[in-house]
Amino acid sequence: MVDQRTRRSAGTILMAIGLVLILAVAGYMAWTELEAAQVRAALRQNAVAAQAVATEPAPMAAAPTEAPTEAPTALPTAVATEAPPATVPPADAPDVAAAAVAAAVPTDSGATRVPPTPRATATRRPATATIAPPAEAPDPIAPVRMVFPIANLTIDTQVEPMGWEVVQTANGPVSQWVIPRDIAGHHIDSAAIGQGENIVLSGHNNIYAQVFKPISLAWDNDRRTAVDDYTDRSDILNGLPIRLYGSDGKEYTYEVTEFYRLKDTGVPQQQRLENARFMRPAGEERLTIVTCWPPSNNTHRLIVIAKPAQPAQ
Repeated sequence: MVDQRTRRSAGTILMAIGLVLILAVAGYMAWTELEAAQVRAALRQNAVAAQAVATEPAPMAAAPTEAPTEAPTALPTAVATEAPPATVPPADAPDVAAAAVAAAVPTDSGATRVPPTPRATATRRPATATIAPPAEAPDPIAPVRMVFPIANLTIDTQVEPMGWEVVQTANGPVSQWVIPRDIAGHHIDSAAIGQGENIVLSGHNNIYAQVFKPISLAWDNDRRTAVDDYTDRSDILNGLPIRLYGSDGKEYTYEVTEFYRLKDTGVPQQQRLENARFMRPAGEERLTIVTCWPPSNNTHRLIVIAKPAQPAQ
């Protein structure tokens, strides 16, 4: 009798624990979806406001009422910008003037021909080449911090170098990146700032510090455009600034130009290798951010691409 009561009590406790866990997961998912909806709504509102500003005609500049008193800075059109030819021949050039005079005297004139006085020429010394020591290559500018404002959320994280490890799987050894738990990781085989190539950063979206969770929340499933069977594209982040701080103490600004979602679970291995194309050299300066989606799972990869921002005119 006691054993039955004990079993019932244990069963009741387990059921209660299971119910609490179910409610907690459901509550987390509901809260995450609400948070994502707020982020997307704010991004859409900002995009509409930015578009309205961009389409407003610029105010016309008032015509000057009097002639400017300052001299123009441009060269007058009548002034030649090319340097005139040199008037002094180099030291080892032939005496052209003397040769011309000698040629002008006819050989049958009967006059005594006086050879021209040779022009004194300086002995030409061979130039000694000064070989400068090779300049030391500057240290690569590694990203050490990233700030990315997304609507009402802002990613502000430190960045550290990130390598990989080899793990054994059922299909053999596989290399995988060791992503930092609490900050973003800079792929050590990608470019440094200012090298004119692809700078790749990765971070978690739903575990540990959830560094890149705002990116996962921002994906707009209702405004996506299919690129192929495994790739979607969204413009909801386009135009947002990303600031990188380098190991040289300077700030570098990039602007989002592309936002992709790649299916990464339940796809052929060849497709997973194809998904890695965004982390390879790009032939241009760009910043690539990699994280997972959705916030409650990791079935897809999100790719944010940003290009160096143009200086204000």
